[in-house]
Amino acid sequence: MSNTGAPRELEFSAFLAAKPNASSVDFVVNSIKELLLNRNVLPGDRLPAETELSKLLSVSRGSVREAMKVLSALGIVEVKRGDGTYVSNRGGEAVFDPLLFSMIVSQPKFAELKELRRILEKNVVRLAIQNAADEELQALRHCFEKMRALKKGDGENDVELLACDLEFHRILGQACRNGPLETLYKFVMQYFKSYIAQSLRNNTASRRESTRVHRKILLAVEGRDVKEAERAVEESMEVWEYLVFKQ
Repeated sequence: MSNTGAPRELEFSAFLAAKPNASSVDFVVNSIKELLLNRNVLPGDRLPAETELSKLLSVSRGSVREAMKVLSALGIVEVKRGDGTYVSNRGGEAVFDPLLFSMIVSQPKFAELKELRRILEKNVVRLAIQNAADEELQALRHCFEKMRALKKGDGENDVELLACDLEFHRILGQACRNGPLETLYKFVMQYFKSYIAQSLRNNTASRRESTRVHRKILLAVEGRDVKEAERAVEESMEVWEYLVFKQ
């Protein structure tokens, strides 16, 4: 829901309860998150003013102010001076920073990460085959051709090549036409960014292998061949692991 028009009129007292024994700031943050999870508020909705929220939740205005700073940093709300605080409708990457931090801290094994990517990517290509528009297939082809040209270089274009590799997967995610899966896939690929960069730093033979598996995924999606796409993803995972750890 866009916030360009008049915001919805909501009775927040029906959704919010007074603070239990917990950190006031955490309580406010979690209360807003619960409203979103329960779909009591939607992207584009305006939240109550600071004074009203503090009364509804039985917390100080200072706690509400600090909570809004936290939610703003996470990309969940947007504070518009002179207008109010709105639930963000932009879905920025910042929302996933805590998840990214959690994964970094947990230090998952590479085998676990590889399995996570395999599960996601198989479903992404399956839905992309089912739902991709012709212009998305063209964009995927264009991205691959650019990637292939860059991989013929001498290694001085690694930054551009990395961006192109991530763009290839972004287009795949968009083509699957499943918002939550697209967002999660984008997050996971962002987490794997350092691994992809590491594989690109290897020699020319490594670049050829990477080009070959990207081409197999592209051809399978273009041909709307689910079984071939799944085989291409499996091969891609093995090649990717080899390139990451190749000395």
